Amino acid sequence: MMSIDLIREINEKHAREAAEQGQTPYVYGRVGDVVDMIPFPFPFLGDYLPEGWEQVGTHFVDSSGLGADDEPALSVGQFVALIEEHIGEHPGTGWAITSAGQFQVYVGEYRRIEED
Repeated sequence: MMSIDLIREINEKHAREAAEQGQTPYVYGRVGDVVDMIPFPFPFLGDYLPEGWEQVGTHFVDSSGLGADDEPALSVGQFVALIEEHIGEHPGTGWAITSAGQFQVYVGEYRRIEED
């Protein structure tokens, strides 16, 4: 099990690297593109918020591929269904890891900021 200090250190490292590299959330093209979820294809942004994006949600997700539907973290199947629902409702929704533990991650849900 990872300590909270180690998790914070890892998250801060990824946030710095994401900012340096100009990473942005991962966007699926359409419903049906959500396959091969493990490992997640999302960048690890930590608390870095790319310009032009806003974080609109956070989801606690099993990252091992072994989680069950009745556990606190969303199973991969539950998360795939959630993503596909959001793609249908909000095309262009982006996804990125904001924090990671040993077997679960927090995945941020992002939308582009609409300019006036």
